[in-house]
Amino acid sequence: MAITLNMEVMELVYYYWQATSEGEKVGEAFIMTIADHEKMKPVYSKGFTPESVRRALSAISNKEKFSAENKTESRFWNNNMWAMEDLGLMELMMAPLKVMNLDDIEVQKPLEIVVLPLHLDDYYLTDNTLYLNFFRVQADLMGMEPLKMDGIELKQWIRQVCSG
Repeated sequence: MAITLNMEVMELVYYYWQATSEGEKVGEAFIMTIADHEKMKPVYSKGFTPESVRRALSAISNKEKFSAENKTESRFWNNNMWAMEDLGLMELMMAPLKVMNLDDIEVQKPLEIVVLPLHLDDYYLTDNTLYLNFFRVQADLMGMEPLKMDGIELKQWIRQVCSG
């Protein structure tokens, strides 16, 4: 069975980080494209909604104070601030993800891995989708080692999560 990797939301967020860090004003319409993206919907909850995403990203873009309503929103805002402060590290995380070949991972049924800019949780696993928190991926600062998750090589980590 095949595994597909979906980076659609991360591509949007990466553009947002780059533009915002360069002082460009990212409009509400673009932010809502991220917040309302179909792939984000399954990870929303009572405490983390499209409005949480909109408020946090708008505050960052407008250089306004962000008042989180809960720890989840606070972590999401903080993760995005951190990303913008170290775009070099974000590139070290994004580049290998974009080209990662997952063909050597065997799964019982087709699996989609959706990489998202999340908050507290490492991942969500539904029937055939693994929602992976981009901010939990660990990149080697020298770019020599493979990406990791919880200190485990990312492909091995995916095998463990999807088999258990």
